[in-house]
Amino acid sequence: MNPPQRGNGRGRARWTPFNYRRTSSVGRRPKTISVPVSHANSDDDEPTNSSESQPVIVRHISANNDQYPGWNLYFPEETFAEESNIVGKLRAFEAHITSNPEYDLQMARKRLWYPLSLSNLTGDANLMTAWPTFAQDLVDTPDETLKCLGLAMHQQLINLPNTPCSTQSDFTTNKDVSLQQVHARIQTNLKPVTINSLKVDRNGKLIVVRGNVVRVSSLEYRATWIAYRCLQCNAVQAIKQPTQAETRPRSCPCKNRSSSNFISIVSSPFTSTEACQTIHLQETLNANQSGRVPRTIKIELFQDLVDSVYPGDDVTVTAIVQCPPQERAGVSPLRDIYLKAVSLSSNRNATMTWKSTFSDKDLGAIQAIKSKPCPFRLLIHSLSPSIYGHELIKAGLVLALLGGSDNPNRRSQCHILIVGDPGLGKSQMLQACADASPKGIFVCGKTSSTAGLTVAVHHEKGNNTSLGAGPLLLADQGTCCIDELDKMSNSNQALLEVMEQQCVSIAKAGVFCSLPARTSVIAAANPADGHYNKSKTVSENVKMNPALLSRFDLAFIILDRPNAELDSVLHDYRRHLSGMPQVLSPSASFNGSQATLSGQANEPLNVRLKLQRNEKIDPLPRVLMQTYIAYARKYCHPKLSEGAIGLLRDFYLELRGVQQGDNSIPVTTRQLEAMIRLTQARARAELCGEATAQHASDVITIVRHSMIDVFSTDVGTIQLQRNVNGSGMSQTSQIRQFVRILQVKSTQSNKTIFSLAELKEMAVNANLRFLSFTDAIETMNIQGFLLKKGSSLYKFLND
Repeated sequence: MNPPQRGNGRGRARWTPFNYRRTSSVGRRPKTISVPVSHANSDDDEPTNSSESQPVIVRHISANNDQYPGWNLYFPEETFAEESNIVGKLRAFEAHITSNPEYDLQMARKRLWYPLSLSNLTGDANLMTAWPTFAQDLVDTPDETLKCLGLAMHQQLINLPNTPCSTQSDFTTNKDVSLQQVHARIQTNLKPVTINSLKVDRNGKLIVVRGNVVRVSSLEYRATWIAYRCLQCNAVQAIKQPTQAETRPRSCPCKNRSSSNFISIVSSPFTSTEACQTIHLQETLNANQSGRVPRTIKIELFQDLVDSVYPGDDVTVTAIVQCPPQERAGVSPLRDIYLKAVSLSSNRNATMTWKSTFSDKDLGAIQAIKSKPCPFRLLIHSLSPSIYGHELIKAGLVLALLGGSDNPNRRSQCHILIVGDPGLGKSQMLQACADASPKGIFVCGKTSSTAGLTVAVHHEKGNNTSLGAGPLLLADQGTCCIDELDKMSNSNQALLEVMEQQCVSIAKAGVFCSLPARTSVIAAANPADGHYNKSKTVSENVKMNPALLSRFDLAFIILDRPNAELDSVLHDYRRHLSGMPQVLSPSASFNGSQATLSGQANEPLNVRLKLQRNEKIDPLPRVLMQTYIAYARKYCHPKLSEGAIGLLRDFYLELRGVQQGDNSIPVTTRQLEAMIRLTQARARAELCGEATAQHASDVITIVRHSMIDVFSTDVGTIQLQRNVNGSGMSQTSQIRQFVRILQVKSTQSNKTIFSLAELKEMAVNANLRFLSFTDAIETMNIQGFLLKKGSSLYKFLND
């Protein structure tokens, strides 16, 4: 189409061609393309004195390209030609869109992007015939290929019926060319590459990476086109901004004269911006890569991809490798690599977080494990096999790794606490849990802070901020193992919201948001005095808030007690481990007698799980254990049977009915929900779709073992007024507090002899709830605090 000729200076808008220059910040001379310009003159009949005094408006379309009005939006440096390869590719993809009605054009017109599957494109024979190098072009020249896909869809959208024309339409064709760029969000089947393998030679190539989002910046707006006005003649031209640095015009478009007096016009309709955001993706290390620092790469998100991910998300990104050009000579030859995202899929859902695909070899190994006489026993002895014994504690850890079935009304993650004397293998068991989990993180509480565990706010250049994810966010839908929990002081209060609400709320530095943290917390703590004192509660031993301890489903106590028989067995077990092969066979087996295991069905769980003397084991490799747990988490969602419901109900009522009154065990529905989760996890260990009464019975045994550890005192008695999770005040602590009260009362009243009624009144006023007040007085008499002077009189020995 020939451009309209210049008019006589009167009447409506006049058109004239001129050279539209796109400058570059690299230092080379800009390329030139032909763009129509409109002189916005008024409709009056008065002649203009000077054409240079009129504002010049630059269109983003080409006046000699009626077939593709949006050509310059995608290819501003290319001249339209029928015989070019780009036009041939456009026609081929347009035919593909026309012949496939599954493309929702109305939705693409509304969102300005559309999903695209590489498998569907390569499966179209007509497209492959017209564009045989499509798959290779997508990898080698993704920028040009994606622009072709976008322009082809752009052409279909502007030809839609009932499409309203805006004020920025092409007056010569009456088509809506104000439509912004349409982006093709293509999903490829390319194999993900590691961040460590990205080099400069991949610049401009299409790749796929996967990892965890560890940092997300705030939302920004970046200019893609900027309109500039010449101060001498008021001519306006729009310059495309290819990089972050501003690209300014070099000459005036009216008479092609050189000028440096240009100002940007922010309010111009030809100044356009796009939303952008920067994230940092950290690679996920496998078992063979542990020990090195994981690599991190910066990824830029644009348009609809902004705000699609959160810190801690596991994402798969299809992106183009970018290497910023050197803008001036003499700079350092070092290059910084970043990625420009093309499409992004977040694995935030539970079915996607865990291993999504399983090979035939994996399925065969899973079936072999399931066919064992007792898969639960095999998993227990495969978890940290170097630690002998503690079968019920390991059973609780395995149940925490498996977790309960997903339920929108309650959390499915289980939390476990291990407290005990140093040197008994607590840290090794936690490390084994982190390794066995398909998404596990191990941290030490001594070197962690509140922001380090949850999320930190980083200040970027200017006034921008970014969010950095901590272990609790990175372990979303996984397991976070925290060692030395007692060393975190007040920072452990950050776990309260995570363990119950499964999220992290942020309100600092002007950032207000809530991020998902659906993780199982497995923690270990040492006693404050260096040795566990059973006369104190768990809360008093580790000096931890009882509210935090109540979040744990199970609390285990490990004590170092001399036992000649156990020490002898442990010595033999250690000697057996020294002869174990270093590389374990993938086809794991458990060399136990089938008849022996089947005959133990009626025996207690601790007896069935106990390793027999001289019994040989072949534990599961770490990778195979991860695969089995991932398969159970994804495909096994057991429901409680009527028998299991009955057993859990009876046990819950038994706990609630023990010694009704002020000293009753503080059992709430939180403990009932914990037992339901553990029962579902017990069924998952055997890949059962229904949790039976036997599964519930095993869980009750584990819970009873945890309660006995918490309730028992140093003299072997059970104090039921202790909290089921280990909080509350023990009898010994209450006696010490009562002694301090007597000291104050004796000093104030200047007397040392008190009647039994006076002693009881002081205990009631101090809110001391002894299990038996008479027994407490007798204990104080035996310990020498009180001396009995009569039938109901006692002398307080204040020395």
